[in-house]
Amino acid sequence: MKIKRIKLKNIRSHEDSEIEFHKGINVFTGRTGSGKSTILLAIEYGLFGSDAGISSSAILRRGKPSGYIEIELEEKGDTYKIVRGLKRKGKTISIDPSKMAIYKNEKLLPIIGRAGDLNARVLDILNYPEGIKPKEIFEITSYTKQDEIRALIELRPEKRQDYIDKILQLSKYKTTWENMRDIISHFEMKLQEIKGFIDGLKDIGNEKKEIEEKIGALKDIIKGINEELNSLRTKSIDATKEVKELELERNEILAKRRSYDELKGRILSLEKENKNIEKEINNLEDEISEIKPRIKENHLDYDKIKEKLMDLKNLINLNKEKLSDVSIEIEKIQNLGEGKCPVCKQPVTKKHLENVNKEFEKAKKEIENKIKELEGDYKKLEPKLKAAEETKKLEEKYTLLNEKLKDYQNRLTRNNEEIVDLNSKLTSYEFDNKKLNMLEEELQEKKKIETELISKITALSREHTLRKSELQEKANELMKINDEIKKLNESAERMKHLEFIINILSKLRNDIRNIREVVRRNFLEDFRQEFQKKFEEIRKFEEEYSVDIKNDYEPVTYSSSGEEVPISNLSGGEKTSIALAYRLALADIAAQISDITPSEILILDEPTTGFDKEDVKALPEALRNIKTIPQIIIVTHEEELKNAGDYKFEVSKEFGKSIINEI
Repeated sequence: MKIKRIKLKNIRSHEDSEIEFHKGINVFTGRTGSGKSTILLAIEYGLFGSDAGISSSAILRRGKPSGYIEIELEEKGDTYKIVRGLKRKGKTISIDPSKMAIYKNEKLLPIIGRAGDLNARVLDILNYPEGIKPKEIFEITSYTKQDEIRALIELRPEKRQDYIDKILQLSKYKTTWENMRDIISHFEMKLQEIKGFIDGLKDIGNEKKEIEEKIGALKDIIKGINEELNSLRTKSIDATKEVKELELERNEILAKRRSYDELKGRILSLEKENKNIEKEINNLEDEISEIKPRIKENHLDYDKIKEKLMDLKNLINLNKEKLSDVSIEIEKIQNLGEGKCPVCKQPVTKKHLENVNKEFEKAKKEIENKIKELEGDYKKLEPKLKAAEETKKLEEKYTLLNEKLKDYQNRLTRNNEEIVDLNSKLTSYEFDNKKLNMLEEELQEKKKIETELISKITALSREHTLRKSELQEKANELMKINDEIKKLNESAERMKHLEFIINILSKLRNDIRNIREVVRRNFLEDFRQEFQKKFEEIRKFEEEYSVDIKNDYEPVTYSSSGEEVPISNLSGGEKTSIALAYRLALADIAAQISDITPSEILILDEPTTGFDKEDVKALPEALRNIKTIPQIIIVTHEEELKNAGDYKFEVSKEFGKSIINEI
């Protein structure tokens, strides 16, 4: 794996940072707190998420609602881009599914928006094995944290051995040895349980025999009940058949009686209705006889009289209008006086005015007389209109009464016809009442027999159910006993099998003790060769010293004369070279054990912590001599380490935000 690029958006002090990593040595320098270590923290979190042991709340920039880490890396010739997002909701910080993605050669890979699915994809890309924490593999093979570069060679032997045994996963052999003791104890306990079970089932044969005898007796009882039930059911079927036949014959007679009663009831209803109709007809005929002569006596034409009265009223109104016009003209003449006529402009004399006035007065008198004459005619005609109106009402009532009389006469005719028809039908619905009574008595007797049979069948069925239930219980008991006998036989076989397993496991447990030492010896030889190869690479095949590893993993040095030289007597540069070679060799061996590709990246976080000035000066040359790792990323506050870098980055902080400049 080589990292090509990383982008940080609202990650701790990095508000918006993007870094291009290169092949070779990439050195990040800057003051403490400038945000250098955040870059390495983001790499580990971006790859493994919460599996890196880093809290989400420690990643997102304070006060920002969201942020993300985007890492672009190269693995086995393919380019991958991994995106992890975070979001804030209240005081809680969680993953952001909308910013959760992984690309292969710029093509989006299908994943569910969950961190677990993304983590599984990353482990698959890096070929990390299941069952081992990815953080541990990454930090052993690729990532050396502060104060760890020389920690392994300076640890006490027992601490160093525990650490490397953990990498080798040798603890699983001890755990297996301890767990096998519990497994053997478990099998021994099961063996004792089986023995106790077998002892408790020795008398089961007698119990089985008693149950089988009881089952035989119950089967005989049930057989007798079934025979009796079959006989009763046959009788019950015959009795039910006879009841149905009697009910059918009785219902036919009852149907005739109901029809006869319905017809008879209808006839009586119609006869009663006819009496009321005849009474109404008599009343109507009396009323018509009383009205008819009154119409002949007062026969007047109401419409003609009303029309004549309207004509008189119109003439009266017309003459009243004429009278009004004449009165107006008379008033004008009286007010005119002597002088010129306002119309013709001729002279008007007093005599002329008197003559004209007389003429208008005469015309007025004639109109008034005409009005009196018309009003007199109107008053004479008004009583006749009232009499004609009364006559008209009598005629209307006479017509209505005749229509009603006709309707009643029609209804009487229809009812009489229906009565004749119904009387003719009555003969077809005559029934034998004596036979009906005999059928009712016979039916009651048959129903009584049927009920008694049903009662006996019900009682026997109940007993049959109880006996069947009892038989089933005994059958279940027998089944359980047979199961127990089967288990007893199986337990005897299991007991032999368990005794064999316990014997094998006991021998295997003893053999496991020795496996760890065999594995350690095989690993130690590979580790020794890799350590020597890495040391020669870093020291450029110098002949002054050679290195080796003791059985407790302690590194040792030998002078050219073959004399062992304590590491504490070496110079700072020599110690640093040994520590780096030891660390790199261990990383390669760990990769082989985990069946992953040897690391192509080395990340060093403040590698000079605890170094003196001589050690710091020696580290750049040692790093430049490492040719088997294509990419090295160093975070340091030491200015001297800039000389080791092929690419140099300066990290500073301005107004609380980290700024990265490539030098």
